[in-house]
Amino acid sequence: MRLNKIVNYSLIVIMTLFIASCGFHLRGMDGDYQFPYKTVYLVCDTPVICPNFESAIINQNLTKLVKNAESAEVTLAVSDEDTNRVASNYNSVGQIAGYRLIYKVTARVYDKKGTQTMPDIVVTAQDTINYNNSLILSATQQEAQTWDNLHQIAINSLIRRIVYSHPHLISTNNATESK
Repeated sequence: MRLNKIVNYSLIVIMTLFIASCGFHLRGMDGDYQFPYKTVYLVCDTPVICPNFESAIINQNLTKLVKNAESAEVTLAVSDEDTNRVASNYNSVGQIAGYRLIYKVTARVYDKKGTQTMPDIVVTAQDTINYNNSLILSATQQEAQTWDNLHQIAINSLIRRIVYSHPHLISTNNATESK
């Protein structure tokens, strides 16, 4: 009986080590992204995420950002930012007890001729926060932190969408049909 337990635990440990050693990871979680363009000119109208988006591109070595559109392979325009705060639930007195924060931004990719190379990339991030009118200072800080988190989620989503929506990566010839 005791030998059986030792064998079972040993098998579990060996299987765990085997899975960990083979480099198992979830699809899309490796973080090894690379923009499909060698040089990008980033145009931002007013979106709040632009400084952090630019920093993410530089820090993650996704591509080379250039200072003018003429020397760039494509122009990436980030615009149409929309922030929205909607009451999501109420307490028994009828006061607001929670908000849904919604952040939406659009990116467009243009080639050197000024032609849009792919459909608009629209990213929406949302979260719900609890709200207590008597704790206004902490609620304000929580809301600011939630907005920062939503901005980071939008940046990560934009990066993934740009990487995976490149026309050369989407091919119907390589698609396999299940039978």
